[in-house]
This record gives sequence, structure tokens and C-alpha cells, in this order.
Amino acid sequence: MQVYEYAEQVKTAGLVFMDTPGYDPVSATGQVAGGANLICFTTGRGSAFGAKPAPSIKLSSNTKTYLRQVDDIDINCGEILDGTASLPDTGEKIFRKILAVASGEKTKSEEQGYGQNEFVPWVIGATM
Repeated sequence: MQVYEYAEQVKTAGLVFMDTPGYDPVSATGQVAGGANLICFTTGRGSAFGAKPAPSIKLSSNTKTYLRQVDDIDINCGEILDGTASLPDTGEKIFRKILAVASGEKTKSEEQGYGQNEFVPWVIGATM
């Protein structure tokens, strides 16, 4: 529906995109500055990430990473690739987790105390 600049306030309903760098903490900081109050963060390598002040639901793209970091990853989406869960069932699980966290349930990152150092603004323009 809309494309936003980094940290620009999101005012459009629906699917929108924000121009952010790929570095996780900087990207999430821009999203939070733009008004996000909950982050769904996908990881394949297992980034230990939280995004205070917004809760960060961590989604693992593969079971190996999930098992290595079971105390920090909320949902194992790798089950789709393993053939032990369907895409619709996993989507429903993510949706239910979003509702639970929006209603006050703590994410695993919050339980571990991750995120207090993850607010990292991006310097736009040339740097020296």
C-alpha cells in the first residue's frame, strides 16, 4: 500500500514497506520509530535479538537453529520444511502468538532480557 523512508511515521493501513538497512537492530529501530509496537523477526542463523521498546517475536526458518536456541526463539517455522507442520497451521500459530504478545504475554527475548541494547538509529548519508 505504501513505501516509507527510514523511521518515517507509518500512517497507511495494510501491507507497507520501510526502506531500512539489512542490519537487524538498525532495521527494527526504524520500524519502532515509524510506529511499530510489535516486531516479528525471522532468523536463519539465530541472531540473539530483541527490540525494546517493542516486543520481538522470533521466528526460526529452520529446525537446526531453533533447537540450538530453543530458549530464545518463539516459533520454529522450520517444521514446514521438515514436513511436520503445514504452512496454514504455522501461519495460524504465528497469528495466535501475535495476539498473545499484544495482550501482554512475554516473548522469549523479553524473558531473556534481550533488547535493551538493540535500539540503534541509522545515520542516513555518507559516513566517514
